[in-house]
Amino acid sequence: MLISCMQKITEIETEEEYRNALNRFIQLCELQKTDEDLQELILLTDLMEKYERANCGGS
Repeated sequence: MLISCMQKITEIETEEEYRNALNRFIQLCELQKTDEDLQELILLTDLMEKYERANCGGS
């Protein structure tokens, strides 16, 4: 399940969670980033890619 602002995310399971992750990713991209923000960006990127490979026909 996904909640913004560094709540520990371990998996994106639904389309809604994916959209929330994407919105959070966009928010983070617009900020002056702290180390925590950068860590969250990396985590979101990894989880979104995993979700896309499993659910969006990616290879």
